[in-house]
Amino acid sequence: MIGAGDVSEESETDPDSADSAPTDRHELLAARLLTAVNGALAAAAALGVLTVVVQQNPASYPPFFQAIIAAVYALVVVVALLAQVSSRRTIAVLNGVVCSAYLALVALAWPVLALSGAAPSGQLLWLLTVISIPVLAGVIAWGQAGGWIVLGALGAFIPLLRFAMADFSANATANNVQAFATAVLLGALAGGTLARAQRADATAAIARDAAAREAELAARRTVDARAQALVHDEVLATLGFAARATPEMLPVLAFQARRAREALNALASPPTEAVGAAAFRGGLQELARVHGAHFTDASTLDGRATTDVPADVAAAMTGAARQALINTRAHAPDSESNVTLTRIGDGIRVEVSDDGPGFDRDAVAPGRLGIAVSILARLRAVGGRADVRSSPGTGVVVDARWRPAPSTRPVEAAPMGLLGARDMRLAGALLAAGPILLAVYSFTWLRQPIPAVAAGVALAAAFMILSWRAGRAGNAIVVITSALAVAAVCTMFAGVAVPDTATAPTFAGMWPFVGASLVLGMLCFRGRPVAALALLVPITVLMVLSTVPGPYPEARAGAARAVVIVAAAAALAVSVYVLGRHLDRDRASALRASSDRAWLAEVTARAREKVARLDETVGPLLNRIAEGTPLTDAEIRQCLVHEGRLRDGYRAGRLDCPKVADAAARARARGVDVVLIDDVIDREIDGERLERLRSWLVVELDRAVGSFIARILPAGRDALATASSDASSTRFGG
Repeated sequence: MIGAGDVSEESETDPDSADSAPTDRHELLAARLLTAVNGALAAAAALGVLTVVVQQNPASYPPFFQAIIAAVYALVVVVALLAQVSSRRTIAVLNGVVCSAYLALVALAWPVLALSGAAPSGQLLWLLTVISIPVLAGVIAWGQAGGWIVLGALGAFIPLLRFAMADFSANATANNVQAFATAVLLGALAGGTLARAQRADATAAIARDAAAREAELAARRTVDARAQALVHDEVLATLGFAARATPEMLPVLAFQARRAREALNALASPPTEAVGAAAFRGGLQELARVHGAHFTDASTLDGRATTDVPADVAAAMTGAARQALINTRAHAPDSESNVTLTRIGDGIRVEVSDDGPGFDRDAVAPGRLGIAVSILARLRAVGGRADVRSSPGTGVVVDARWRPAPSTRPVEAAPMGLLGARDMRLAGALLAAGPILLAVYSFTWLRQPIPAVAAGVALAAAFMILSWRAGRAGNAIVVITSALAVAAVCTMFAGVAVPDTATAPTFAGMWPFVGASLVLGMLCFRGRPVAALALLVPITVLMVLSTVPGPYPEARAGAARAVVIVAAAAALAVSVYVLGRHLDRDRASALRASSDRAWLAEVTARAREKVARLDETVGPLLNRIAEGTPLTDAEIRQCLVHEGRLRDGYRAGRLDCPKVADAAARARARGVDVVLIDDVIDREIDGERLERLRSWLVVELDRAVGSFIARILPAGRDALATASSDASSTRFGG
């Protein structure tokens, strides 16, 4: 009860579907668990009336009212069963009905007795005093406020009802206090459970949103890298060759244009199914055969088979290996090349090597994008990495690796502490008031009340110590509070269990034992249910010894209540702990599902957007080239313009804007070979300087002839950018 929030009505989704990602999944499962506990409590109370509860002078209620009481208890059990297949809103309604029905029973108890013709006196029926049942139902139905209202109403009304029925016995007073304390304990446990579940739901929703955003960003990076690689590998090559094609090249060029169109169509429908290990290995083997390379599969040398490969990873690995083999054939046609597949932990590694002349990477022209786009960027986009190692005379090694990303949201055991510090202190204060009240009351029914006072002080101290902090109790706290509980039970040997006003153990005399059981229930709050169950054994033995030789008709009811309190608190605490572990795992699964859905949706939308743009700009040209007939001069100029614009799209960076693109297109239409480069992302440029730089660049492009290269310089240089052409070379300082 303490710490619980209002009932959430946001979702009615089936909680058993991880893909549905309901907003109240944790709260729903907690509500089902608590309703089941309430049903078990009702069944235990009914069984107790039949077996251990003894009332010497019960009020003479008419049979129909007793049948209604039985029906209400049966309703609690039925609701517990229905809750396991019901939504959170339905569970709230059902528990509201249970709580209202119980409140109506208590409210009608005295009028029914008075109108039945029987004397409105005697002992109030014990089943009407088990207020933990309506309090738990109130918490589940209406949250913290509902639970407090129900507890306060019953805590005040039942003593008034006993007063009206002249039920002033010590047993009645002890029962009132114990019933109230039990309701506080179980209600607080229920409230803490629900509050924790609601926080978990809120956290899960935030985590799902964050995971979806991360997945969308990853999808954009993946599609952008695939699109850039496709443009480099297929489209740029087709446009470049088409602008310089001889008649003999037209059939091959037409085939390449059709292949580029097919690649664009494939980009619009990204693969989603994981590629089997055998299929991935077979694809690499076939790729090696086509390019005349030797293939080696070293992935099973340690006796473990390669696992399936995500579709985007398989495409990136295969594309990078293809580009590496194309580079080998272009720059070292007489060399021997090798493709090697190995396994690294849960990931894979593809290595393409040759024994050609190699190259100096620092000497590679900045406009050359094969390695940067088709190899390095491809792997980065899917969470992998690629290294290109080479030097003159040593050949080239392209080393591509990928491993599954480690989870950034580890599944941790749910903490056993169920309440916050403030709520724990409030619960402890309410529970401590009970034994103090009974200790004071002992002056009215015991000739020697000192042992009872000692028991009250010991129990109150134990409650305050346990409630001072939240979280899992340390061993010192367990030892101290256990000693206080044992000391309280030991007072039963000094005239409490068998008071000097009676000849046999009484129900009222069991209150130190029941109070000790509530202390053990608080230990369950503090994450020590095993210690609580273990301590139940010695205090039960002490209680039995204090009541020897009996008889035990009244003592049995007190002992049964104490055992039920500890068992219920421990079972609920352990259940919440196990449920928390289950929900953490389930949340991880839901996060993966949410990420997968967001990734697939974004990658599909992004890919279609990319394809639509490419289709609009170069689609007609690819279709024209695919016809296999010579291009006109205007079409050749279009090929050169579009080739340059596509290159600018992923190497011009901050220089790529409409007015610069138009100026570059005009220059290319004049036959100027334009290269725009921005590869210094660490150099910051404010908006005003960047706009001046672009305007300067437009002027330089409009007067460029021959070849033209413009580049933003690294940080620390005097100038911001340079522009060089066959006509002149200038610097822009900003």
